Amino acid sequence: MKNGLLLIDGLNLIRRLHAALESEPDSERRIERTQSLCIDALAKLVHQFEPSYMAIVFDSPAKTWRHEAFPEYKLGRPPMDDALLESMGRFAKVFRFNGWPCLRMTGWEADDLVATLAFKASQHGIGSMIVSTDKGYTQLLQYPHILQYDYFAKLGYDANWVEQKYGVIPRLLPDYWALVGDTTNHIPGVKGIGPKSSVEILKNKSSLEQVFDCLSEYPAKFQKLLDGQLSHCQFARSMVTLKLDVEIGIRLSQLEIRRSTSI
Repeated sequence: MKNGLLLIDGLNLIRRLHAALESEPDSERRIERTQSLCIDALAKLVHQFEPSYMAIVFDSPAKTWRHEAFPEYKLGRPPMDDALLESMGRFAKVFRFNGWPCLRMTGWEADDLVATLAFKASQHGIGSMIVSTDKGYTQLLQYPHILQYDYFAKLGYDANWVEQKYGVIPRLLPDYWALVGDTTNHIPGVKGIGPKSSVEILKNKSSLEQVFDCLSEYPAKFQKLLDGQLSHCQFARSMVTLKLDVEIGIRLSQLEIRRSTSI
């Protein structure tokens, strides 16, 4: 991916490194150590992938369109440590000091911003590497020039990995998750349908709509489970599908990595 765009899921990286330091009793010291680990990780990633452009993307602290559409979105997810939450500005400051651009937009999750940036880069033939353990990004692997990397597992994801992992092509992942549900974000699927059933249902189909158009072709057990569930599935799919058209208002040149350490 040399000379491409490196996209970092900021909170994903920070929270995981912070969690690894749970034995540190001093809150302030723990944050300082997390910052140090983050800088080390980011420097390694820049060295490994040799990008020309980079963005460390953060979630908005405000509610997003998904919360508005579904108030139970992410319900039950453990909240971020208060001290860590309050220190986000410090993390961004030290990242920028090292020449690494940061991005956050009110009302938007990092997922949609990363997806938009990667998709737009793809349209111009520029490769993107998304660094995150969040499997929601794997739907983007349907597009050329987009890959994903798990820094902690040292594992890269591509379209072939998706098919081996889930049994469906990347383009059908939102349809798959609409059927099985997205437990991480508290989005329910269709009761009684699990991963294996979902793969069987989507086999040789191009979309949820085609599944429901051909419902009479399925075994009785699937017909019973899916009957009357199209609207719910379409809503769930809309919740798990990443946005590709967020008006971010920046040019790729603004994400160029500065090699100096001046502010």
